[in-house]
Amino acid sequence: MPHVDGAGVRARACRSRAASLAALGMLGMVGLLGTFGTIGCAAAERGEEARDAAEPIRAAPNASGAAANASGVAANASGAAANASAPARDEQGRASSEGDSDVRITISAVGDCALGDLAGVAGEGSFTAELAKHADPIAYPFARVRALFAADDLTIANLEGTLTNHDGRANPVFAIRGKPEWAEMLAQGSVELVNLANNHSHDFGFVGHEDTKRALDRAKVGRFGHGVVDRREVRGVTVVNLGYLGGPQGTQARVVRDVAREAKPGTIVVVSFHWGIEGSHATAPDQQRLGRAAIDAGASLVLGHHPHVLQGIETYRDRHIVYSLGNFVFGAHSQPADMDSLVFQETFHVRDGKVHAVAERRVPVRISSSTRRNDFRPTLLEGDEAARVLDKVAKFSASIPAS
Repeated sequence: MPHVDGAGVRARACRSRAASLAALGMLGMVGLLGTFGTIGCAAAERGEEARDAAEPIRAAPNASGAAANASGVAANASGAAANASAPARDEQGRASSEGDSDVRITISAVGDCALGDLAGVAGEGSFTAELAKHADPIAYPFARVRALFAADDLTIANLEGTLTNHDGRANPVFAIRGKPEWAEMLAQGSVELVNLANNHSHDFGFVGHEDTKRALDRAKVGRFGHGVVDRREVRGVTVVNLGYLGGPQGTQARVVRDVAREAKPGTIVVVSFHWGIEGSHATAPDQQRLGRAAIDAGASLVLGHHPHVLQGIETYRDRHIVYSLGNFVFGAHSQPADMDSLVFQETFHVRDGKVHAVAERRVPVRISSSTRRNDFRPTLLEGDEAARVLDKVAKFSASIPAS
């Protein structure tokens, strides 16, 4: 496998962070960018890289059984015009043709979810203030996408930030924090599993991270990343999720080792990367090398996040690399310039010890039910707006180098 030199893309990402965030209006705190600059970016991410390298692989404590909430509720797919339709399935999730016993599993994925505010941010327009306006604040953020997620077999998100009451900030500027009880938003939204391998998971240090893990465990939401593997049985098939902070040297070797260990016959292996350059729709060469290395090692699907905007989707060796899913429920920013997002769904057949990817579906989303501001309630798009987002992703996908 080619060696990934993460230093170059990390340096470019840090140098361009202020410009990228300013262009996006990112987090509504452009005045702080000069303070943060490349030093804050590098310092925050070095800590995450060290954790990724140091933590041994271990199973998550609550990866015990079939994915929850796979209730078969009909999806609200009105915003999915022009998308590929998932194959028909019977009540047991198997192929409907007589005599065919193939197991079908549909996995949904979304991008960055920040279930909280930036530390020190409050008042009108904040995540906390928006929740206070609604009778059921826990159900509110995922209310318009829950039916879609409840109809699949497993929904995966990137949890950006912490769920803690701890005050000891480790990130000097962009520290994201929500209440521990807000983990229940994921459970009620039919999000069964979250990645924690990202540059905001330790915004409130070790204590904040441990609080976040306990909050997720109490809500019965699975977690993976930073050496933790989620293994679960879904319709009798083992599904494994691995998460990495992409970029640093040594990441590719760990990915290849871990994926090869997990990619047993008939096992679906999903790899999530927190990678790329914030605000950029272009796929960086290191992203492509890492994503392809994961597929070469046996991954069934690769998911990406961190740029906060959509990037393209590559088909490589009949597998998909979704380079960036953008934001989703993103409480840390009330006025993002780009509110386009996507739910990516992949349906797999598992037959005779082999995993076959048989259908993908791209569901266009706006991260807000309002077009004027972010009200932190993702909404499925319809008509021209849905077509616009799908065309946008197709354009980004066409720009990905073929080799």
